[in-house]
Amino acid sequence: MSKYVEPTFHAKAFTCIFCSVLTSMTWIPLWIRANGGHRFSAFQLCRCGHCGEESLWLNTTPEDAENEDLATGRLIMPSTVTAPDPHVDLPPACKSDFEEAREISSRSPRGAAALLRLCLQKLCIELGGKGKKVDEDIGVLVSKGLDPKIQKAFDVVRVTGNHAVHPGEISLEENPDHVTVMFQMINLIVEELISRPKQIEERFNSLPAGALEAILRRDGPKLLASDGGD
Repeated sequence: MSKYVEPTFHAKAFTCIFCSVLTSMTWIPLWIRANGGHRFSAFQLCRCGHCGEESLWLNTTPEDAENEDLATGRLIMPSTVTAPDPHVDLPPACKSDFEEAREISSRSPRGAAALLRLCLQKLCIELGGKGKKVDEDIGVLVSKGLDPKIQKAFDVVRVTGNHAVHPGEISLEENPDHVTVMFQMINLIVEELISRPKQIEERFNSLPAGALEAILRRDGPKLLASDGGD
């Protein structure tokens, strides 16, 4: 799964809105005619280094700003969602919440975070949890051998989502990047716990019948022995 970098004003590289490729961006100031001459407008074009498509941005940087690295702006055209797409293997029961979160992420980071926490709760059910308390479901997965790194991804979404609906130390309005991370963490969980096991199973089942029978003969006694105490 390729890394997603959220499109931001004056960034040298991010994931293209049009072709979804992480690549370099070229910023082009637009001129306007004024008083018989020309001057820079508040608008800039951003050209993708991969597909060549251009997006239109409004420069909202304060006039007294001295550091160009602190330039601010917002996307004007196309009017599109910039949050990461859902993983192709995200269960259908979770996808509607993920997509709704994408739609509102730029306008309401807190609302998007709350939806993503709900998405995680439903994802826990798909992974064998009860879906009542996310924290408890994560604990059950940990007891079954969940990789600590993936457990941290669960908790990133859980804790950030909790702060969206309850006062806390994470300000999503001031730091909307926290919501982008939530999208990424959910996709990572799906990749590790759903996609990779499915891919391995598909590749294993595609082995020749003779090889599968040999593997069964090799491992069958071990499986029976491990079940003998039940």
